Amino acid sequence: MIIEFFGPPGAGKTTLARTLAARLRERDYTVDLVLSHRPAERSPSETVTPSTALRKISFTTRRLTRPLAELVCMIFRPRGISRDLGTALNLIKILPPSNTFSSLRLLQYMSRLSHAWFRRSAIAHIVVFDQAFVQAICSLALLCGIADEALISYALDLVPEPDILIRLDAPTKLLEERLRNRHDLGGRFEQLLELDVETSLSSRSIIDVLHEVLRSKGRNVVSISSLDRTSLAAAVEQLERQIVSIAEQQKRATVTPANVEANISDHSLLNHFP
Repeated sequence: MIIEFFGPPGAGKTTLARTLAARLRERDYTVDLVLSHRPAERSPSETVTPSTALRKISFTTRRLTRPLAELVCMIFRPRGISRDLGTALNLIKILPPSNTFSSLRLLQYMSRLSHAWFRRSAIAHIVVFDQAFVQAICSLALLCGIADEALISYALDLVPEPDILIRLDAPTKLLEERLRNRHDLGGRFEQLLELDVETSLSSRSIIDVLHEVLRSKGRNVVSISSLDRTSLAAAVEQLERQIVSIAEQQKRATVTPANVEANISDHSLLNHFP
């Protein structure tokens, strides 16, 4: 089962993805958590709080080295390179960013995303992406300045469909506060790579269009507001119940054919060896 989050920057996608994965693991489900690793965020495993300067250096290093490491990994798995690169190129053709630098950044990002998505789609347990293809299409629409439903619909048809899509949102004032805090935590290099606060906030209208298109396609979308900790806790509980229900249904669907096949096989052996 693959679960994707999408929503405007600062809505709390990574935070909720981590929380949800932890809750599911507590219930003995195997969960593969795939994070975008925002440069201004720190993993919960980092128990020591470094100075602000060291944190900025760490975030910048991570942002530079992680894509390179993943691209090297792709090279050593050549079978999927044409698929992954082709998916990224097709999306950029449909919704071309306004400048070459953004196109190149998104090309390498979506190629790596495709590689990660398809590699994990082959595994049986739960996979949680804090952001994936739907969020990437939102970024493309934002950077090319076109929120056309037909183009967005076409782009969605080209990407794999997750089992559950989770839309996360928050009030504009709260989003603005979080984005400014994120901006302050990043160094100069990080700030050059990030969109300004106003542009990031404008993505909300594109998210609305995306959501309507997804609904028209009959996709399973759960909407959540990260207004405060109480509402977030309630949302996680709701999500947990839904995911567990789907996981159990999938488990039964997987086990039943195997049992039927085993019974047929046993019956056949009895017929040949009375």
